[in-house]
Amino acid sequence: MPTLFEFSQTIRNLNKEKKFSETLKFFKDNKTEFRPEDIGLNKFVVYEMISALIETNHYDVIFTFIEQHNVVLDEKNFGYLLKKFKDKPSVNWAVVNKFCDLVSFDNLDTDCKTIEVERKGEKKPMELASDKENWFAFKTKALFETQQYQECFELSKKALETFEKFHYSNEIWFARRIALSKKHLGNSEEALNELLQVLRRKKEWFIQNEVAEIYKENGDFDKAFKYAIEAINNFGDLEYKVGLLVLIANILEQKQEKELSFKHYMLSKLLRQQEEWKVPQTLDYALQNLGFAQIPLEQLPNLKRELKNYWNTFKQEQTKTFNKSKTTTNENIEGEIIEIRNNNERGKDGFLKSNGQKYYFSVSSNFHLSPNIMVGKKVLFEIIPATDNKKEQTRIKKILT
Repeated sequence: MPTLFEFSQTIRNLNKEKKFSETLKFFKDNKTEFRPEDIGLNKFVVYEMISALIETNHYDVIFTFIEQHNVVLDEKNFGYLLKKFKDKPSVNWAVVNKFCDLVSFDNLDTDCKTIEVERKGEKKPMELASDKENWFAFKTKALFETQQYQECFELSKKALETFEKFHYSNEIWFARRIALSKKHLGNSEEALNELLQVLRRKKEWFIQNEVAEIYKENGDFDKAFKYAIEAINNFGDLEYKVGLLVLIANILEQKQEKELSFKHYMLSKLLRQQEEWKVPQTLDYALQNLGFAQIPLEQLPNLKRELKNYWNTFKQEQTKTFNKSKTTTNENIEGEIIEIRNNNERGKDGFLKSNGQKYYFSVSSNFHLSPNIMVGKKVLFEIIPATDNKKEQTRIKKILT
């Protein structure tokens, strides 16, 4: 009969060799040698068993195992287990949501570990998010994906209030979830304004897509088309933009450009067929209603090339407009100074906050408002978009209080 230590070591070694099914069989064959509570109190067995269950997609068994063995999860191992869900090809967000509820975020570690990473041949330190920040990131994402929008909205707001410093652009993703939750809760006007602010900080194609969707729902097809085209021209694999192609097709159909609409629907369908993904019935109906002869899969490269040329015409127009108005800034935004980092002969710099987002600011000592810039002051500021040689900046225009 093995000791509990030998039992845990065998499980650990099987997992190290990625023999996860064998881990589960070994556990099943030998678990009766030990009291359930002894297994539940052994954090090594618990960690390795939950790891094996995640790897083999036995999600329901995780919670059965925890219940049968009266497991109280070790907070230090929780973060590692949570990340294992994200490493799966397809994340089961309902399980992640339930798993997050097994611990209280108040008990999770707030320390941020630092690792060394290599970038462009140089080794540089990189700070990782704490277990507590990761919990908020996973839990809010899980709530959103399981359509619990009110809870997602409230917890995302709490996340922005909880942390002074964020990692992996989490402050942007929390702000995005707040905006999208508002959209699903029926407040599309606020959602649009907040998504536009998120977009100024993170020009990702899927955020442009979300902005375009709201404009389309509001009947503003010109703006919807503008953002949808920016999204399709933005960085990202075309295969993952099949929904965006349908959105562009919808907008073109509304604009009575039926042949172009058909070609966008068709490209979405052919990309799905190429990847062996399911083609929604609504997509087939849309193609049939337009009445054009469908394009065979072997013509996909030609269709892709044709539409890329079409999208590029708008990219050239955007570039020309940008070159003519490089100094254009965004509208004034109200915010509050929340941190002064440096205050010396050069001036002041720090962070201000607006609508749950943090923005960096810097002012010269010669700036006329500089003496009045301090924590707690309400200010009016603008965001200067990033250019080729400069990052996005903020410019404080007026002290409000």
